[in-house]
Amino acid sequence: MNRQFLVNGLLSITAVSMMTGCVDDKYDLNDIDTTSRFTVDNLTVPINLSEIKLDNVINLSDNENIEKLVDGNGNEYYAIVKGGAIAPTAFNLGSIHVNSPELKQSNFHVSLPGNVNVPGVEIDLDPIALPESPLQNYSFDMNNVNAALKQLKNVKTASPIRLEVVLSVPQELAGGSNRISFRDLKIQLPWGLMTDMDGYDVNTGLLSISELPVDGAGKARLVMDASGLDLDDKGVVADGHLGISGQVGIVDGYIKMNLKDLALSGGIDIKADYSISAFDIASFSGDIDYNMDAIHIDPISLSDLPDFLDSPETNLIIADPQILVSIKNPVGNRNLEGKGRITLTSDFKTGTRVPYSSDVFSLVGEESRLAFCTGKTGYTYVAFDGLRNVLSNGDSGLPSKVEVDIDDINFKGYVEDFPLGNLGNAEGEYEFNAPLGFGNGSVVVYETTEGDWGSEDLDDVHIRKIHLTAKCTTDLPVGLQLSVVPVDKEGNAIPVKEDSAKFSVPAHCVDSDVALDIEALDGTTISGFDGVRFRAVVKQDSGNTEPLGPNLNITLSDLRVTVDGYFEKEL
Repeated sequence: MNRQFLVNGLLSITAVSMMTGCVDDKYDLNDIDTTSRFTVDNLTVPINLSEIKLDNVINLSDNENIEKLVDGNGNEYYAIVKGGAIAPTAFNLGSIHVNSPELKQSNFHVSLPGNVNVPGVEIDLDPIALPESPLQNYSFDMNNVNAALKQLKNVKTASPIRLEVVLSVPQELAGGSNRISFRDLKIQLPWGLMTDMDGYDVNTGLLSISELPVDGAGKARLVMDASGLDLDDKGVVADGHLGISGQVGIVDGYIKMNLKDLALSGGIDIKADYSISAFDIASFSGDIDYNMDAIHIDPISLSDLPDFLDSPETNLIIADPQILVSIKNPVGNRNLEGKGRITLTSDFKTGTRVPYSSDVFSLVGEESRLAFCTGKTGYTYVAFDGLRNVLSNGDSGLPSKVEVDIDDINFKGYVEDFPLGNLGNAEGEYEFNAPLGFGNGSVVVYETTEGDWGSEDLDDVHIRKIHLTAKCTTDLPVGLQLSVVPVDKEGNAIPVKEDSAKFSVPAHCVDSDVALDIEALDGTTISGFDGVRFRAVVKQDSGNTEPLGPNLNITLSDLRVTVDGYFEKEL
């Protein structure tokens, strides 16, 4: 808006008449003063500034995160608002595959009591004790186990673990009317197998069988299925690896033979073969300590701030910030509680990054509704003391953006029959709402220049003092200090005496008298005067946190400006 500098009254300039006639060439005219100078006292500059409304200062198209809202009483106010969906973040424990262990064949020889010659005669031999046979080592190696799995008390497999023990006798002994079986066998198997087979000791792995017959092919076959492993306190995971080892083999037993039409001498050779199938772990019971990846939320952009906030001196303490979060717990139906915190990181143009974190919150059940502010029915309150300071960082001004993360989510505890793999996503919605009400300690600086007051005559006025009187009315909920500085045609401030043009404006004042003098520096004058720069500094210390709205205004009325100095023009 242009302001026209008007001189009230007529400045008379006495014309200098040149006398015509003879001129003595001996007269020196160089010393003749051709400059006219007039003293100016209380020269009036009639000017009236229209009221300054914040609705004109805050342009909502400047920033997508500042909105005009309406309170319960129908009053409009401004707020920084950001919200939306929380991107899904997976809860994934991976998978565990266990390869089939390699087991060697065991061979042992059974001696007979002399020659056994039974042509056409059936003979029933007494049970013969089996000799000692070497036990075979096995290992269940679980590699690349998720670091969250600290101890597996027991594991269940996707399909049964199958164990087979095959005892083989010479083919010529099998079939026909011969009957051979193994009696009172004690077989060492892997310990911890979860099976319904009678005679198996889960702690030692020892299996007792009263009889195992040999079939017509000379094989005595034992097949056992297990649904998992009971590891008890031996399932501690270290560096992503868990190894379960032991031995398998025939520990004790007898062979019973009923033979006919067969001659034997010396003894017989018996072979023992063992096999254990590969398996995949489907679920486990044990201790878990799972850290979920950070959940990143779109940052709150503050890059296009309204003019009245975009100053490096601005230090904004938010009076009543609110964050509401609804988040799904992907393992809430499995009685596993999560704990985490929300972090807001202020990112400044200077490169400074300042994080602020809430207290730890809990994710209980399948969905949690969290309020990082008070007074929200249906939400669980979580303290966030630093939330009011996310727009404050001393002399760095306001941040260009505020990053929002839900991080450090940890699920820890004992679980039962807990599945592996991808168990679902943590996801939900959030809302950040910060009414532009200023908490104690806030500083906001707003500057505007009213210029184009100059004129040809004004260029020749050398001002020693500018007198300014006005009535000030404002319904701003906070006090401010207003200063006025003269500027030249380029908008540059003209140096004046420090603190010569400052006055305080209280909150909610009506027709408050303003009177001040703007004085030139000692020994100088204010020249090239073309307007003034208004600089308002809001400092909140009243405790009033009423948010700013579009109807709030600052009005300077009955504004009167006079100047003292002199008018000097070369004729």
